[in-house]
Amino acid sequence: MSRNKKWIWFGIGAVFSITLPMMVSNPYALQFFINMLLFAYLATGWNIIGGYAGQMALGNGVYFGIGAYVSTVLFVYENLSPWVGMVLGGGVAAFIALLMGRMTFRLSGSYFSLSTVAVLHVIRLFVLSSNRLFGYETRGAQGIYVPWRGQSFLNMQFEGKTEYYYIILAFFVIGLFISWWIKTSRMGYYLAAINTNQEATSSLGVNVMGMKLKASCISAFMTALGGSFYAQFIMMVDPSRVLGYDLSVQIMLYAAIGGRGTLAGPVIAAFLLAPLNDLLRAVFGTTVSGLSLVFYGLALMLIIYFIPQGIWPYVSEKLKEMKGSAK
Repeated sequence: MSRNKKWIWFGIGAVFSITLPMMVSNPYALQFFINMLLFAYLATGWNIIGGYAGQMALGNGVYFGIGAYVSTVLFVYENLSPWVGMVLGGGVAAFIALLMGRMTFRLSGSYFSLSTVAVLHVIRLFVLSSNRLFGYETRGAQGIYVPWRGQSFLNMQFEGKTEYYYIILAFFVIGLFISWWIKTSRMGYYLAAINTNQEATSSLGVNVMGMKLKASCISAFMTALGGSFYAQFIMMVDPSRVLGYDLSVQIMLYAAIGGRGTLAGPVIAAFLLAPLNDLLRAVFGTTVSGLSLVFYGLALMLIIYFIPQGIWPYVSEKLKEMKGSAK
């Protein structure tokens, strides 16, 4: 695709994204698009460590929960703006990613993946069993309700969903830019080399541990910001919702199905599959819990069997073949 055509498609996408709330009047329908953008943003953040660096982290949901809890606790008990709380939550998540990475990155393959799952479950069980954390009441499994303090941008509280849509759209655009910048920078080339052959990369003088820690901290920070936004959006935070293993798997699946290590793959998969959970819940209610994960698993098996590289690399390759045959 020529540069001019890319800019044309980019302009069409930008205009559509900005004007979407003007065309969609139903709040429930607009929530579909908010969820799509949120999970596309989360999958983009996971792709930095799981795609570019090739580290199959299955517990990234822990950073989502940390961001949600830190910003909510500070907002409820310290009256601190969620905008400030989400940055602090992102910092806490990045610090924990740094600590855990120094231990878990010494492992490889399935051992590393299992260690990330273990960290997620340990933190989730700790929050579930504790009514107070660091002097603040978190009410264990009951969670914390975000109090309504009137419509305000500073408090990130709005009566409608339009404002939330534009906030998560901004997050998504910034996250996509960060992912693109990393992929095309020296760091991106180092991560790609680590993904291909870690030992050979290390022998060439690349600080493998440092690169992986940097990617993990960036991914954790981005994920924590998404958790803070989610807490303000649904006005509640509880361990089962923001620290659940299902969330971590869901984020990973979008990147894997769309195409790990690509810029567009996680976004395309999130746009295609994220609304599925809401649609199934609307059709079946809560009678069939976790049905969306069954469909995600089936989709992943089909992708692995037929197009193991993912949706976007396959589509991109076919478009190049069509373009070549047309000449």
